[in-house]
Amino acid sequence: MNKTLINIITNSTQKVIKSAGITEKLQFVDEFDNPVPEGIPYHIHITTDKSYFYMTSAQHETSSIVIFRVDGQDPDFVKYRKLTTGKNQNYLQETRTKPTTRDYEGKLFTRYFARKANDEGSKVFEISKEDYDSDTPIYVKVKLTTAITGNLQNALFNNTNQIFNASSIIKNLIDYVTPLDYFKENQKTKAAVLSRLRTNQQENPTSSGGSSGGSSGGGGGGY
Repeated sequence: MNKTLINIITNSTQKVIKSAGITEKLQFVDEFDNPVPEGIPYHIHITTDKSYFYMTSAQHETSSIVIFRVDGQDPDFVKYRKLTTGKNQNYLQETRTKPTTRDYEGKLFTRYFARKANDEGSKVFEISKEDYDSDTPIYVKVKLTTAITGNLQNALFNNTNQIFNASSIIKNLIDYVTPLDYFKENQKTKAAVLSRLRTNQQENPTSSGGSSGGSSGGGGGGY
């Protein structure tokens, strides 16, 4: 039995049904289309894409092999071919991305995260957009867009909500990101500049009028 296939199925398994039944005569065949003898216990792996895969033994063992039901249909064989030859063999690598100047000009930055689909406690790691868009059912993936510049309080509030929403897909994401990752407060907005100018004018009025009045008063007193 192709060990790669076994690994892919087990890594993408969401649920295992142990002691699912005993093989009957001509009920199953193996990957080479050979009939599986009757009387062999089997279990079922349900993967993240809701596919069912039957394996020998009442529970998963290193000696278990994948077997296929003989029922006049071939969906299991189709799934098998996809797993052994398709993109589902791809394993994701951690890829960290930092915001560019253009990202800061746009004020928003999108990051992508993944973890193994069959283990909620597995490590969460950052991936590239290309990996996020790829077909990899053995992973759960999520996209997170946060503000990286602007008003600090608004960014903190909005980014916290974004992380909370993304955590409904990958619940331990909150342990790997913070609301102010890569954030730089923008102090040079037009509104901020105008506000500071008005404050300076109020605190330091022009001295030309005051100097002129003082000089005139002094001249009159001399006479």
